[in-house]
Amino acid sequence: MKNKKFLIVLLLVIFTVFSGFNVNAQESDLDLLTESIKNYHQNNYQKALELNNKINLKNLTTHAQIDALYYRTLIQLAIGNISKGREQLEELNNMGYNFGMIHYELGRIYLNTYNNFDNAFYQTALEQFKEARSLGINSSNFHRDYARAYIGVDNKQQAVQELEKALSQDANISDYLNIANLHKELNNLEKAAEFYRKALDIDNQNSNAYSELGDVLIRQKNYQEAVEVLNKGVETNLDSLILNYKLGLAYYQNENYEEAERYLLKSIDIKQNYYRAHFHLGKLYQVQEKYQNAKYHLNETVKYNPNYAEAYIALGDINLKQENNYQAIAQYSIAIEKNPTYPDGHFHLALAYYQSGMKEAAISELRKTLHLSDNHERARKLLDQLQEEE
Repeated sequence: MKNKKFLIVLLLVIFTVFSGFNVNAQESDLDLLTESIKNYHQNNYQKALELNNKINLKNLTTHAQIDALYYRTLIQLAIGNISKGREQLEELNNMGYNFGMIHYELGRIYLNTYNNFDNAFYQTALEQFKEARSLGINSSNFHRDYARAYIGVDNKQQAVQELEKALSQDANISDYLNIANLHKELNNLEKAAEFYRKALDIDNQNSNAYSELGDVLIRQKNYQEAVEVLNKGVETNLDSLILNYKLGLAYYQNENYEEAERYLLKSIDIKQNYYRAHFHLGKLYQVQEKYQNAKYHLNETVKYNPNYAEAYIALGDINLKQENNYQAIAQYSIAIEKNPTYPDGHFHLALAYYQSGMKEAAISELRKTLHLSDNHERARKLLDQLQEEE
């Protein structure tokens, strides 16, 4: 009887000791897991991996095992071990677990957020984001990254939708500007203007928003409103090249040549080789029949941008106006050489040939004009006139 009691007591002691060992082992592995997670969130990825690798998964509950593998996957991805991270993800999948956050992080990697590659892999990123979204990932930053991937595959409309989802959760000025820029690229000018104005409601000192809104208004031919907006923009940044140039352009289109000259000249003071400002100054002086000044700035234009076909055409127009026909022909020919598919180059060359009495050459250029642009009314009218004269 005594022996039996002794055996029972001995077994209880052994069980208690081993249970203690198991509890201590589990507590030790849980401490490792906790420290690993802490280091991961502090961006100490190598230390986090070192701690995680010390964990004996067999000592943990199933829930803790999944946590350990989940963070092990994220850590591998964070240090750039993409293949290892995908292996860990596959292991989790085989256990019946799938995590949106891991797919989101993979998507960010394929976006080349961390410069793991020479180029981004936008389509692969989209696939990962789609999986992440199906698993419940729905943060504002997620939708911003999703939009970046859509922009990468040139699906701007879908990118707009993703950015609007981000805005619905966490509005910031960058989202408004990015949505506006996308609408501008899609030629949705009314929507673009709407979002630029919303950006300015948040920050009325944002010179970029004024610049882009002014550009949209010029494209809409709302020149007076463009002048007002761009003047506010210049007040926020007096030495902005782009704002001064666009304000000069708005004044030019609004036929306020004195103010246009002022701001276009200021643009050149800021950057001497800014060919766009030289070009519009040339056009401005051409309208005012100040041909010497016009030629100077148009020649400066092609000096700084030898491929700017419109400047050669403007120079040709001035020479044609001054009856320097052969100089005009030379300028138009250069314009065509720089841009063979530009209809106006061929049309203006036809005018020079016509003015020089070279009727057949003029007809040939008019036909080329209409081949490139069959709705070119002036070319059609002149061609009909010349053919009737034959």
